[in-house]
Amino acid sequence: MINSLHLAHWALVAVAGASTLTAGNAGWTLYQTNKVNSFISSPSEFEQVPEHKKAQFAKAFDDVGKGQSEQALERLTTTLTTEDPVLEAAAYFNRANIHLREVLALPLKDTGRVALVGLAKQDYRNALLVDPNLWDARFNLEYALLLVPEEAGAMGKSEWGKKGSSRVIVKAVGFRVDLP
Repeated sequence: MINSLHLAHWALVAVAGASTLTAGNAGWTLYQTNKVNSFISSPSEFEQVPEHKKAQFAKAFDDVGKGQSEQALERLTTTLTTEDPVLEAAAYFNRANIHLREVLALPLKDTGRVALVGLAKQDYRNALLVDPNLWDARFNLEYALLLVPEEAGAMGKSEWGKKGSSRVIVKAVGFRVDLP
């Protein structure tokens, strides 16, 4: 009887210790989550950006609002390694929007417009590969295609390793020469 009481006592101590460790771990996780959530709600009030991908995304959004496009592009690029498809599609979409805004800010005769539109189109396509139902990306891709059309005959397919899908390689037409 005494041995079974000692065994029950130590089993109860082990369960209490495991419960304390689990509660401590849950508390720490909750603290970290609240810290990231408070950063996401107002990223400009913090000096240091947490390493969480959603915090990086929120800071990129804040950087765009401040006119710091290059920093925003870097932060959005770091969020592309996430396992969250919604965040990944949003990062591609926002990168493309930054490129498209830069194109619209350039003068019409600037030759850099073609390259930036090409980057925007590729990011819109990547966003649609991740989330085919992203209608804003479809609309903006069509707009980018109006800015710099593509030759239909220059299209070719190449295999791409993302989820068994393939991508289309196209040749952008940057300008047209009208012959006399």
